[in-house]
Amino acid sequence: MSTFKSNKVRASVRGAIGTAVAVPLLFSAMPAMAQSQQEQMQQLRDQIQQMQQRFDELQSQQEEMKQAQESPRSEERLVSKSEDGEGFMVGDTNVKINGYFKFDAIYDFEDDHDALLGPSDAIGTLNAKGTDSPGDGDFGVTVKQTRLKIATTTPTEFGDLGGYIEMDFYGKPYDESFDSAPSPRVRRAYLTFGNWLIGRDWSTFSDFNYGTTLNFYGPQAQLFERQAQVRYTMDAGENTSVDFALENPGGGSVLAGDGGTAASAGPDGLDGTADDVAATPADPNFRGLEDGSDTENTLPDVVVRLKTSSGPFSFQAAAIGRYLTTDINQLDGDGSDEDSVVGYGLNLGGSLSLPTNTTFMLSSVYGKGIGKYVYAPAGGADAYVTSDGDLEALERYGFIATISQELTSTLTTNLIYGKAYSENPDDFVGSTDALHDSSSSAHVNLLYTPVDPLTFGIEYNRVEYETQGGVDADAQNVQFSTIYNF
Repeated sequence: MSTFKSNKVRASVRGAIGTAVAVPLLFSAMPAMAQSQQEQMQQLRDQIQQMQQRFDELQSQQEEMKQAQESPRSEERLVSKSEDGEGFMVGDTNVKINGYFKFDAIYDFEDDHDALLGPSDAIGTLNAKGTDSPGDGDFGVTVKQTRLKIATTTPTEFGDLGGYIEMDFYGKPYDESFDSAPSPRVRRAYLTFGNWLIGRDWSTFSDFNYGTTLNFYGPQAQLFERQAQVRYTMDAGENTSVDFALENPGGGSVLAGDGGTAASAGPDGLDGTADDVAATPADPNFRGLEDGSDTENTLPDVVVRLKTSSGPFSFQAAAIGRYLTTDINQLDGDGSDEDSVVGYGLNLGGSLSLPTNTTFMLSSVYGKGIGKYVYAPAGGADAYVTSDGDLEALERYGFIATISQELTSTLTTNLIYGKAYSENPDDFVGSTDALHDSSSSAHVNLLYTPVDPLTFGIEYNRVEYETQGGVDADAQNVQFSTIYNF
Protein backbone atom coordinates (compact mmCIF):
# COMPACT_ATOMS: atom_id res chain seq x y z
CA MET A 1 0.00 0.00 0.00
CA SER A 2 1.24 3.40 -0.90
CA THR A 3 2.09 6.06 1.71
CA PHE A 4 -0.69 8.38 0.46
CA LYS A 5 -3.41 5.76 0.92
CA SER A 6 -2.08 4.72 4.32
CA ASN A 7 -2.42 8.28 5.63
CA LYS A 8 -6.03 8.52 4.45
CA VAL A 9 -6.97 5.30 6.23
CA ARG A 10 -5.40 6.47 9.50
CA ALA A 11 -7.24 9.81 9.32
CA SER A 12 -10.61 8.10 8.80
CA VAL A 13 -10.05 5.84 11.75
CA ARG A 14 -9.20 8.78 14.05
CA GLY A 15 -12.34 10.65 12.97
CA ALA A 16 -14.61 7.71 13.69
CA ILE A 17 -13.14 7.17 17.14
CA GLY A 18 -13.49 10.94 18.00
CA THR A 19 -17.15 10.96 16.99
CA ALA A 20 -17.89 7.91 19.07
CA VAL A 21 -16.40 9.52 22.14
CA ALA A 22 -17.87 13.09 21.65
CA VAL A 23 -21.53 12.13 21.17
CA PRO A 24 -22.05 10.62 24.64
CA LEU A 25 -20.20 13.54 26.24
CA LEU A 26 -22.39 16.17 24.45
CA PHE A 27 -25.64 14.57 25.61
CA SER A 28 -24.34 14.40 29.19
CA ALA A 29 -23.47 18.20 29.19
CA MET A 30 -26.79 19.50 27.79
CA PRO A 31 -28.57 19.95 31.20
CA ALA A 32 -25.65 22.07 32.53
CA MET A 33 -25.64 24.29 29.43
CA ALA A 34 -29.37 24.92 29.70
CA GLN A 35 -29.00 26.07 33.32
CA SER A 36 -26.14 28.45 32.38
CA GLN A 37 -28.21 30.03 29.60
CA GLN A 38 -31.09 30.69 32.01
CA GLU A 39 -28.74 32.49 34.41
CA GLN A 40 -27.34 34.60 31.57
CA MET A 41 -30.83 35.52 30.39
CA GLN A 42 -31.77 36.67 33.91
CA GLN A 43 -28.64 38.80 34.16
CA LEU A 44 -29.47 40.33 30.79
CA ARG A 45 -33.02 41.16 31.94
CA ASP A 46 -31.60 42.82 35.09
CA GLN A 47 -29.19 44.94 33.02
CA ILE A 48 -32.01 46.03 30.69
CA GLN A 49 -34.09 47.14 33.68
CA GLN A 50 -31.14 49.15 35.09
CA MET A 51 -30.57 50.82 31.71
CA GLN A 52 -34.27 51.70 31.45
CA GLN A 53 -34.20 53.24 34.92
CA ARG A 54 -31.10 55.30 34.07
CA PHE A 55 -32.70 56.41 30.78
CA ASP A 56 -35.81 57.56 32.64
CA GLU A 57 -33.63 59.58 35.05
CA LEU A 58 -31.73 61.24 32.20
CA GLN A 59 -34.98 62.05 30.39
CA SER A 60 -36.34 63.66 33.57
CA GLN A 61 -33.19 65.77 34.02
CA GLN A 62 -33.34 66.88 30.38
CA GLU A 63 -36.95 67.97 30.81
CA GLU A 64 -36.05 70.00 33.92
CA MET A 65 -33.19 71.75 32.05
CA LYS A 66 -35.51 72.55 29.16
CA GLN A 67 -38.06 74.09 31.51
CA ALA A 68 -35.31 76.13 33.24
CA GLN A 69 -34.07 77.47 29.91
CA GLU A 70 -37.60 78.53 29.00
CA SER A 71 -37.93 80.42 32.33
CA PRO A 72 -37.91 84.23 31.83
CA ARG A 73 -35.41 84.67 34.70
CA SER A 74 -32.89 82.06 33.56
CA GLU A 75 -31.42 84.38 30.91
CA GLU A 76 -30.21 86.67 33.69
CA ARG A 77 -28.07 83.88 35.11
CA LEU A 78 -26.89 82.26 31.89
CA VAL A 79 -23.23 82.97 31.09
CA SER A 80 -21.97 82.17 27.61
CA LYS A 81 -19.30 83.16 25.11
CA SER A 82 -19.87 86.25 23.00
CA GLU A 83 -20.47 85.55 19.31
CA ASP A 84 -17.74 87.97 18.23
CA GLY A 85 -15.31 86.67 20.84
CA GLU A 86 -15.28 90.03 22.66
CA GLY A 87 -16.06 89.58 26.34
CA PHE A 88 -18.83 87.21 27.46
CA MET A 89 -22.62 87.19 27.61
CA VAL A 90 -24.74 87.36 30.77
CA GLY A 91 -28.20 86.86 29.36
CA ASP A 92 -28.53 89.48 26.63
CA THR A 93 -25.79 91.69 28.09
CA ASN A 94 -22.27 91.69 26.70
CA VAL A 95 -19.66 92.18 29.45
CA LYS A 96 -16.03 93.18 28.83
CA ILE A 97 -13.41 93.31 31.59
CA ASN A 98 -10.01 94.91 31.08
CA GLY A 99 -7.51 97.23 32.73
CA TYR A 100 -3.90 97.01 33.79
CA PHE A 101 -1.60 96.08 36.63
CA LYS A 102 1.02 98.76 37.38
CA PHE A 103 4.02 98.41 39.67
CA ASP A 104 5.95 101.62 40.44
CA ALA A 105 9.37 101.82 42.08
CA ILE A 106 10.36 105.44 42.84
CA TYR A 107 13.40 107.19 44.21
CA ASP A 108 12.70 110.74 45.44
CA PHE A 109 15.76 112.94 45.78
CA GLU A 110 14.22 115.31 48.34
CA ASP A 111 11.45 113.52 50.24
CA ASP A 112 8.78 110.81 50.20
CA HIS A 113 6.38 112.08 47.54
CA ASP A 114 4.92 108.73 46.50
CA ALA A 115 3.94 108.39 42.80
CA LEU A 116 2.26 111.82 42.67
CA LEU A 117 5.19 114.20 42.39
CA GLY A 118 3.84 117.69 41.67
CA PRO A 119 4.88 121.31 42.31
CA SER A 120 2.76 121.40 45.48
CA ASP A 121 5.00 118.68 46.90
CA ALA A 122 8.08 120.82 46.23
CA ILE A 123 6.72 123.85 48.09
CA GLY A 124 5.29 121.58 50.80
CA THR A 125 8.72 120.09 51.48
CA LEU A 126 10.21 123.57 51.62
CA ASN A 127 7.63 124.71 54.16
CA ALA A 128 7.90 121.57 56.28
CA LYS A 129 11.71 121.30 56.38
CA GLY A 130 12.82 124.85 55.75
CA THR A 131 14.99 123.97 52.79
CA ASP A 132 14.47 123.28 49.13
CA SER A 133 16.88 120.32 49.14
CA PRO A 134 16.76 118.55 52.52
CA GLY A 135 18.92 115.73 51.18
CA ASP A 136 16.92 112.90 52.72
CA GLY A 137 16.18 110.84 49.62
CA ASP A 138 13.53 108.15 49.87
CA PHE A 139 12.79 104.93 47.96
CA GLY A 140 9.47 103.14 47.81
CA VAL A 141 7.15 101.00 45.71
CA THR A 142 3.41 101.00 45.11
CA VAL A 143 0.70 99.29 43.05
CA LYS A 144 -2.00 101.88 43.70
CA GLN A 145 -2.37 102.90 40.07
CA THR A 146 -3.51 99.40 39.10
CA ARG A 147 -6.81 99.81 37.28
CA LEU A 148 -9.92 97.71 36.60
CA LYS A 149 -12.53 98.52 33.94
CA ILE A 150 -15.91 96.87 33.29
CA ALA A 151 -18.01 97.76 30.24
CA THR A 152 -21.47 96.38 29.42
CA THR A 153 -23.77 96.60 26.40
CA THR A 154 -27.43 95.52 26.43
CA PRO A 155 -29.56 95.69 23.26
CA THR A 156 -33.05 97.13 23.66
CA GLU A 157 -35.87 97.89 21.24
CA PHE A 158 -34.77 101.55 21.34
CA GLY A 159 -31.05 100.91 20.84
CA ASP A 160 -28.02 99.73 22.82
CA LEU A 161 -27.78 100.62 26.51
CA GLY A 162 -24.18 100.79 27.75
CA GLY A 163 -22.58 100.90 31.17
CA TYR A 164 -19.02 101.58 32.33
CA ILE A 165 -17.20 101.39 35.68
CA GLU A 166 -13.50 102.17 36.23
CA MET A 167 -11.60 101.77 39.50
CA ASP A 168 -8.08 102.21 40.85
CA PHE A 169 -6.57 101.89 44.34
CA TYR A 170 -6.05 105.50 45.43
CA GLY A 171 -9.13 105.43 47.64
CA LYS A 172 -9.47 106.67 51.19
CA PRO A 173 -8.27 106.51 53.87
CA TYR A 174 -5.36 108.00 51.95
CA ASP A 175 -1.86 107.65 53.35
CA GLU A 176 1.06 109.49 51.75
CA SER A 177 3.47 106.59 52.33
CA PHE A 178 4.26 104.54 49.25
CA ASP A 179 2.42 101.27 49.66
CA SER A 180 0.21 101.57 52.72
CA ALA A 181 -3.31 100.13 52.47
CA PRO A 182 -4.21 100.51 48.79
CA SER A 183 -7.99 101.03 48.76
CA PRO A 184 -10.32 100.82 45.74
CA ARG A 185 -12.15 103.91 44.53
CA VAL A 186 -14.50 104.59 41.64
CA ARG A 187 -12.93 106.92 39.08
CA ARG A 188 -15.64 106.81 36.44
CA ALA A 189 -19.14 105.31 36.36
CA TYR A 190 -21.72 106.13 33.71
CA LEU A 191 -24.34 104.80 31.32
CA THR A 192 -24.70 105.57 27.63
CA PHE A 193 -27.83 105.48 25.52
CA GLY A 194 -27.71 106.64 21.94
CA ASN A 195 -25.88 109.99 21.93
CA TRP A 196 -26.31 110.51 25.68
CA LEU A 197 -23.88 109.94 28.55
CA ILE A 198 -25.14 110.15 32.13
CA GLY A 199 -22.88 109.68 35.15
CA ARG A 200 -19.34 110.39 36.33
CA ASP A 201 -16.74 110.80 33.59
CA TRP A 202 -13.89 113.06 32.52
CA SER A 203 -15.13 116.61 32.25
CA THR A 204 -16.05 117.62 28.71
CA PHE A 205 -13.59 120.49 29.24
CA SER A 206 -10.71 118.02 29.69
CA ASP A 207 -7.93 117.87 27.08
CA PHE A 208 -5.63 114.84 26.69
CA ASN A 209 -3.40 116.14 23.93
CA TYR A 210 -0.19 115.37 25.82
CA GLY A 211 2.13 112.39 26.09
CA THR A 212 2.16 109.43 28.45
CA THR A 213 3.75 109.95 31.87
CA LEU A 214 4.59 107.24 34.37
CA ASN A 215 4.20 109.80 37.16
CA PHE A 216 0.59 109.54 38.35
CA TYR A 217 0.30 113.29 38.96
CA GLY A 218 0.98 114.20 35.33
CA PRO A 219 2.00 117.52 33.76
CA GLN A 220 1.18 121.00 34.98
CA ALA A 221 -1.62 122.96 33.22
CA GLN A 222 -3.51 119.78 32.36
CA LEU A 223 -7.27 120.17 32.13
CA PHE A 224 -8.25 117.45 34.53
CA GLU A 225 -11.53 116.77 36.31
CA ARG A 226 -13.79 113.76 36.79
CA GLN A 227 -17.32 114.56 37.85
CA ALA A 228 -21.02 113.79 37.41
CA GLN A 229 -22.55 115.18 34.24
CA VAL A 230 -25.10 114.83 31.47
CA ARG A 231 -23.55 114.98 27.99
CA TYR A 232 -24.99 114.91 24.48
CA THR A 233 -22.69 114.17 21.53
CA MET A 234 -23.74 115.28 18.06
CA ASP A 235 -22.22 114.09 14.78
CA ALA A 236 -21.08 117.20 12.89
CA GLY A 237 -19.54 115.64 9.79
CA GLU A 238 -16.80 113.21 8.86
CA ASN A 239 -14.59 112.52 11.92
CA THR A 240 -16.15 115.56 13.64
CA SER A 241 -18.32 115.74 16.74
CA VAL A 242 -19.73 118.40 19.05
CA ASP A 243 -20.39 117.77 22.76
CA PHE A 244 -22.81 119.69 24.97
CA ALA A 245 -22.67 119.06 28.73
CA LEU A 246 -24.10 120.18 32.06
CA GLU A 247 -21.64 119.27 34.82
CA ASN A 248 -21.34 119.30 38.60
CA PRO A 249 -20.06 122.74 39.70
CA GLY A 250 -18.87 121.57 43.12
CA GLY A 251 -15.31 121.22 44.37
CA GLY A 252 -14.12 124.78 43.88
CA SER A 253 -12.79 127.09 46.58
CA VAL A 254 -12.40 130.80 47.30
CA LEU A 255 -9.24 132.54 48.47
CA ALA A 256 -9.64 134.60 51.63
CA GLY A 257 -7.24 136.18 54.09
CA ASP A 258 -6.75 138.47 57.06
CA GLY A 259 -9.97 137.21 58.59
CA GLY A 260 -12.03 138.20 55.57
CA THR A 261 -13.60 134.74 55.47
CA ALA A 262 -13.20 131.58 57.44
CA ALA A 263 -12.22 128.45 55.61
CA SER A 264 -15.02 125.92 55.62
CA ALA A 265 -13.10 123.37 53.58
CA GLY A 266 -9.68 122.99 52.07
CA PRO A 267 -8.87 122.58 48.40
CA ASP A 268 -7.21 119.50 46.98
CA GLY A 269 -4.33 118.23 49.08
CA LEU A 270 -0.72 118.93 48.35
CA ASP A 271 -0.49 115.47 46.82
CA GLY A 272 -3.24 116.16 44.35
CA THR A 273 -5.91 114.04 46.03
CA ALA A 274 -9.16 115.84 46.75
CA ASP A 275 -10.20 116.63 50.31
CA ASP A 276 -6.99 115.35 51.90
CA VAL A 277 -6.40 118.63 53.73
CA ALA A 278 -8.40 119.40 56.84
CA ALA A 279 -10.20 122.70 57.19
CA THR A 280 -8.03 125.45 58.68
CA PRO A 281 -8.54 129.17 59.20
CA ALA A 282 -7.56 131.22 56.19
CA ASP A 283 -3.93 132.19 56.57
CA PRO A 284 -2.23 133.90 53.62
CA ASN A 285 1.14 133.27 55.26
CA PHE A 286 0.69 129.50 55.03
CA ARG A 287 2.73 128.89 51.90
CA GLY A 288 1.74 126.16 49.46
CA LEU A 289 -1.90 125.94 50.53
CA GLU A 290 -4.48 128.24 49.00
CA ASP A 291 -7.26 127.95 51.54
CA GLY A 292 -10.68 129.48 51.61
CA SER A 293 -14.39 128.79 51.63
CA ASP A 294 -16.29 126.62 49.18
CA THR A 295 -18.14 128.09 46.28
CA GLU A 296 -21.88 127.45 46.49
CA ASN A 297 -23.46 125.28 43.81
CA THR A 298 -26.51 126.99 42.35
CA LEU A 299 -26.14 126.31 38.62
CA PRO A 300 -24.35 123.54 36.68
CA ASP A 301 -21.21 124.28 34.69
CA VAL A 302 -21.94 124.48 30.94
CA VAL A 303 -19.41 123.04 28.48
CA VAL A 304 -19.25 122.91 24.66
CA ARG A 305 -16.50 121.02 22.82
CA LEU A 306 -15.63 120.48 19.16
CA LYS A 307 -13.40 117.54 18.15
CA THR A 308 -12.21 116.74 14.65
CA SER A 309 -9.48 114.75 12.90
CA SER A 310 -8.13 114.37 9.40
CA GLY A 311 -5.36 111.91 8.62
CA PRO A 312 -2.39 112.56 10.93
CA PHE A 313 -3.96 115.72 12.44
CA SER A 314 -6.48 115.99 15.29
CA PHE A 315 -7.87 119.10 16.97
CA GLN A 316 -10.21 120.10 19.75
CA ALA A 317 -11.63 123.41 21.00
CA ALA A 318 -13.70 123.73 24.17
CA ALA A 319 -15.41 126.47 26.15
CA ILE A 320 -16.87 126.48 29.67
CA GLY A 321 -19.13 128.86 31.55
CA ARG A 322 -19.57 128.91 35.34
CA TYR A 323 -21.61 130.77 37.93
CA LEU A 324 -19.68 131.16 41.20
CA THR A 325 -21.30 132.37 44.40
CA THR A 326 -20.35 132.34 48.09
CA ASP A 327 -21.06 134.01 51.43
CA ILE A 328 -18.48 136.66 52.36
CA ASN A 329 -17.91 137.53 56.00
CA GLN A 330 -17.53 141.27 56.29
CA LEU A 331 -14.46 142.70 57.97
CA ASP A 332 -16.60 145.12 59.96
CA GLY A 333 -18.40 142.26 61.66
CA ASP A 334 -21.80 143.06 60.19
CA GLY A 335 -22.44 139.46 59.16
CA SER A 336 -22.07 138.07 55.67
CA ASP A 337 -23.27 138.96 52.21
CA GLU A 338 -23.66 136.66 49.23
CA ASP A 339 -21.77 137.66 46.14
CA SER A 340 -21.37 136.01 42.75
CA VAL A 341 -19.24 136.20 39.65
CA VAL A 342 -19.25 134.54 36.21
CA GLY A 343 -16.29 132.35 35.30
CA TYR A 344 -15.27 131.11 31.88
CA GLY A 345 -12.52 129.16 30.15
CA LEU A 346 -11.20 128.43 26.65
CA ASN A 347 -9.15 125.45 25.52
CA LEU A 348 -7.31 124.61 22.31
CA GLY A 349 -5.48 121.33 21.78
CA GLY A 350 -4.24 119.11 19.00
CA SER A 351 -1.74 116.56 17.74
CA LEU A 352 0.22 115.97 14.53
CA SER A 353 1.84 112.66 13.55
CA LEU A 354 4.70 112.70 11.02
CA PRO A 355 5.93 109.88 8.73
CA THR A 356 9.08 109.75 10.88
CA ASN A 357 6.96 108.22 13.69
CA THR A 358 7.18 111.54 15.52
CA THR A 359 4.10 113.01 17.18
CA PHE A 360 3.76 116.62 18.36
CA MET A 361 1.02 117.49 20.85
CA LEU A 362 -0.10 120.77 22.35
CA SER A 363 -2.73 121.64 24.94
CA SER A 364 -3.47 125.20 26.09
CA VAL A 365 -5.98 126.88 28.39
CA TYR A 366 -6.98 130.36 29.50
CA GLY A 367 -9.76 131.38 31.82
CA LYS A 368 -11.13 133.05 34.92
CA GLY A 369 -12.79 131.07 37.66
CA ILE A 370 -11.63 127.66 36.36
CA GLY A 371 -9.17 126.78 39.12
CA LYS A 372 -10.72 123.41 39.87
CA TYR A 373 -10.21 122.33 36.26
CA VAL A 374 -6.55 123.37 35.86
CA TYR A 375 -3.58 121.76 37.62
CA ALA A 376 -1.86 124.98 38.56
CA PRO A 377 -1.20 123.45 41.06
CA ALA A 378 -3.85 120.86 41.99
CA GLY A 379 -6.59 122.42 44.09
CA GLY A 380 -6.18 125.95 42.72
CA ALA A 381 -8.93 128.33 43.84
CA ASP A 382 -11.65 129.56 41.48
CA ALA A 383 -12.09 133.06 42.95
CA TYR A 384 -10.90 135.45 45.64
CA VAL A 385 -12.31 138.08 47.95
CA THR A 386 -11.29 141.67 47.22
CA SER A 387 -10.44 144.30 49.81
CA ASP A 388 -13.88 145.78 49.13
CA GLY A 389 -15.55 142.51 50.09
CA ASP A 390 -16.45 141.49 46.54
CA LEU A 391 -15.99 138.13 44.84
CA GLU A 392 -13.71 138.07 41.78
CA ALA A 393 -12.80 135.20 39.44
CA LEU A 394 -9.12 134.27 39.51
CA GLU A 395 -7.24 134.25 36.21
CA ARG A 396 -5.22 131.16 35.25
CA TYR A 397 -3.54 130.03 32.03
CA GLY A 398 -0.99 127.52 30.84
CA PHE A 399 0.13 125.01 28.22
CA ILE A 400 1.56 121.51 27.75
CA ALA A 401 3.93 120.62 24.91
CA THR A 402 4.87 117.06 23.97
CA ILE A 403 7.28 115.36 21.58
CA SER A 404 6.72 111.60 21.29
CA GLN A 405 9.12 109.53 19.19
CA GLU A 406 8.71 105.88 18.25
CA LEU A 407 12.31 104.69 18.10
CA THR A 408 11.59 101.08 17.10
CA SER A 409 8.55 98.82 17.08
CA THR A 410 9.14 98.21 20.80
CA LEU A 411 10.73 101.47 22.04
CA THR A 412 9.03 104.87 22.50
CA THR A 413 10.29 108.01 24.22
CA ASN A 414 8.28 111.01 25.45
CA LEU A 415 9.30 114.54 26.42
CA ILE A 416 6.47 116.45 28.15
CA TYR A 417 6.71 119.98 29.54
CA GLY A 418 3.89 121.81 31.29
CA LYS A 419 3.74 125.39 32.58
CA ALA A 420 0.91 127.08 34.50
CA TYR A 421 0.38 130.64 35.75
CA SER A 422 -1.94 132.41 38.16
CA GLU A 423 -2.60 136.13 38.31
CA ASN A 424 -1.39 138.32 41.17
CA PRO A 425 -4.58 140.03 42.35
CA ASP A 426 -3.62 143.51 43.57
CA ASP A 427 -7.00 143.95 45.30
CA PHE A 428 -6.92 140.69 47.31
CA VAL A 429 -8.21 141.05 50.85
CA GLY A 430 -4.98 139.64 52.28
CA SER A 431 -1.33 139.31 51.36
CA THR A 432 -0.58 137.68 48.01
CA ASP A 433 2.98 136.59 48.87
CA ALA A 434 2.06 132.96 49.55
CA LEU A 435 -0.23 132.54 46.54
CA HIS A 436 0.68 130.48 43.50
CA ASP A 437 2.43 132.46 40.78
CA SER A 438 3.79 129.81 38.42
CA SER A 439 4.59 126.11 38.36
CA SER A 440 6.11 123.74 35.85
CA SER A 441 6.78 120.06 35.27
CA ALA A 442 9.14 118.16 32.98
CA HIS A 443 8.94 114.44 32.23
CA VAL A 444 11.35 112.39 30.12
CA ASN A 445 10.69 108.68 29.74
CA LEU A 446 11.57 105.59 27.74
CA LEU A 447 8.92 102.88 27.28
CA TYR A 448 9.81 99.34 26.19
CA THR A 449 7.05 96.97 25.02
CA PRO A 450 8.59 93.54 24.24
CA VAL A 451 5.15 91.98 23.74
CA ASP A 452 1.81 93.69 23.24
CA PRO A 453 0.36 93.52 26.79
CA LEU A 454 3.61 94.21 28.70
CA THR A 455 5.48 97.52 29.06
CA PHE A 456 8.53 98.48 31.09
CA GLY A 457 9.33 102.16 31.57
CA ILE A 458 11.78 104.52 33.24
CA GLU A 459 11.13 108.23 33.76
CA TYR A 460 12.81 111.30 35.18
CA ASN A 461 10.47 113.92 36.69
CA ARG A 462 11.24 117.47 37.79
CA VAL A 463 8.74 120.01 39.14
CA GLU A 464 9.09 123.68 40.18
CA TYR A 465 6.84 126.03 42.16
CA GLU A 466 7.09 129.79 42.66
CA THR A 467 4.94 131.97 44.91
CA GLN A 468 3.82 135.54 44.30
CA GLY A 469 6.33 136.57 46.95
CA GLY A 470 9.23 135.13 44.95
CA VAL A 471 9.83 131.98 47.02
CA ASP A 472 10.57 129.02 44.78
CA ALA A 473 11.12 125.30 45.27
CA ASP A 474 11.79 122.24 43.16
CA ALA A 475 11.65 118.47 43.52
CA GLN A 476 12.70 115.54 41.36
CA ASN A 477 12.54 111.77 41.22
CA VAL A 478 13.29 108.74 39.05
CA GLN A 479 10.57 106.17 38.50
CA PHE A 480 10.60 102.64 37.12
CA SER A 481 7.28 101.03 36.16
CA THR A 482 6.01 97.66 34.99
CA ILE A 483 2.60 97.66 33.27
CA TYR A 484 0.61 94.61 32.25
CA ASN A 485 -2.49 95.40 30.17
CA PHE A 486 -5.29 92.84 30.12
